[in-house]
Amino acid sequence: MATVSVRDVNTDLSELVDEVIKGGSVTITRDGKPVATLVAVESDETQDQSPRPNLVDFLKTFPEPGMVFERNPSPSRDVDL
Repeated sequence: MATVSVRDVNTDLSELVDEVIKGGSVTITRDGKPVATLVAVESDETQDQSPRPNLVDFLKTFPEPGMVFERNPSPSRDVDL
């Protein structure tokens, strides 16, 4: 994995893209701190292939049977809902 500054990216972009195509990655820094990573599109797409949970199915699991919710009795809650 190569590390280059933003200034060097401006001048050497084609070489950096060639390195990424060959399977590498490039970390881009600004003022010595990493700010971005240049990776091939294929490696980014294959990085996380696990199915993501559906939000609706996740929300259907709440509240769990037998769960009891209590209202927050703190004095900051002046409105009776």
